[in-house]
Formats: sequence, structure tokens, C-alpha cells
Amino acid sequence: MSPELNKAKRRLIEGEYSFVLINGDEEYVSSSKGIAPIISLLESSPELLKGASVADKVIGKAAALLLIYGGVKEIFTEVISSHGILVLESEKKIIEFEKQVQYIVNRAGTGMCPMEKRVLEIDDPTKGYQALS
Repeated sequence: MSPELNKAKRRLIEGEYSFVLINGDEEYVSSSKGIAPIISLLESSPELLKGASVADKVIGKAAALLLIYGGVKEIFTEVISSHGILVLESEKKIIEFEKQVQYIVNRAGTGMCPMEKRVLEIDDPTKGYQALS
């Protein structure tokens, strides 16, 4: 684990954050849920994602596609879906995770996350971004 990813992981675990990005001297943190922090960065500061180290509480296929689209270098997550792992591994991204699940569950706990479901048949990061934004 690189020093940047280690720092992002520490900030995620110690802070009240759902998402932490470290890119050189730049740092971005968010407590927003789901893919909102990634979408926000892609819309307002896409350059921050290029080559960044990211720690995120939960990564499904939607978040994975967006992080690839943004050009992140490496990722730590507490929970990752098998769909997210497949996408990240196919792009040769460095992934550290604590727990793998079959899919990300929606907030009601009744089925698959709607964002993951929306991109289930999409493997291209650009098409994923278009479907999610």
C-alpha cells in the first residue's frame, strides 16, 4: 500500500467520512452517500481524480466505473461487490478491501443498489459515467 493510499485509508477509518481522496498535496473528503462524492469530483474537479489514491466505504460496479473513468491509481474500500472487483481488476487498478459481497444492497436492504443495477451490463467507463450522471 502506497503512503497516499495508507493516508486515505487512515482518514476514512478515523474520520466521519465516506470518501477520501489523496493526490499529492491535495486532499478531498466527503460524508455524502453512494456515488455522490465521485460524481461531484467528476463535475467540478476531474483533475483531482487523475492518479489519485481513494478510500471509499463501499464500492460497487458504479463507483468502480466512475473511479476508472476519473483515472484513479489505487483504491481502498471496506466493502466491495464482486462486480466492482471484476471491473477494477480488468483495468489493472490496485485494490485493497476488507470484505467482498456479491452485490451492493440498496439503502432499504431489499435488493441490489439501483446504481449498481443501472451499470450491471456496462463495462466501458465512459458509458458508465454517461449512464450514471
